[in-house]
Amino acid sequence: MIINNFLYNNTQPQFSGIVFRKPHRLKLFNELCCSSPSSKYTLNKNNKDYFVRIEEGYTDNSLHIKIDDNDFNEVGSSTLTILNDGKTIYNDNIDVISSQMRNSGAGSIMTLGELITMLENNIDKIELHSLGQAVFFHSKFKFKPALNNIEDLKDYIIGDILIHSQDNRFSKVCTLAKNWLYKEDSSAQYIEEGNNILYEYLQTVNKNKLNKNKEFEIYPGFDMVLTRKHVLDNKDYFNKLFKMFGFDYQINDSFY
Repeated sequence: MIINNFLYNNTQPQFSGIVFRKPHRLKLFNELCCSSPSSKYTLNKNNKDYFVRIEEGYTDNSLHIKIDDNDFNEVGSSTLTILNDGKTIYNDNIDVISSQMRNSGAGSIMTLGELITMLENNIDKIELHSLGQAVFFHSKFKFKPALNNIEDLKDYIIGDILIHSQDNRFSKVCTLAKNWLYKEDSSAQYIEEGNNILYEYLQTVNKNKLNKNKEFEIYPGFDMVLTRKHVLDNKDYFNKLFKMFGFDYQINDSFY
């Protein structure tokens, strides 16, 4: 498995293969050179570069993913906490420092860095709490809603899904939502089914490129989760994302 990595010498930088280190119990990647199709900083007309790295935090269970542009200006950072005896990554935040760098691909690159960390360390899942304005961003990376309160779940299904029942683009998910509400259950399976319906709605919004339309804003936001299994089940989708953002990294059979 090879990922483009940027190494330095006394003269010109040069590309090499991925370098991992294992300072304690986790396998971490060294600084990587990657790109974004929407990057606002370019190394040349056709090459748009960022440098992303993962560092240990002040405690044994904390990590930081940091990203700089090709002028070595800090663009963003993400703070991670390792929970449940190393089985869960909790994403405390993804922060793009400059408002001018919003939608520049920096958040996507940091998220892909989290996925690499999960896959390389056989971690079960990534969890986070998403604000409403970030829900569609996370859903692009296949994060699923993880609401545990039935009433909260019903509020989103009624207020965000069924409000579009006259829109043919949402006819399928609206039918699922109506059937779910009709059941009136309280089991864990019922809650999971409701979260899956909300997930399908988010995917439909993204598919129709409505995620920036104020009519589809989510408020206030909710917990979300991305499991290792869900990534492996959608490996072709994620492999395309790795390629799009300049990671020479592919999910293959060795991860199963």
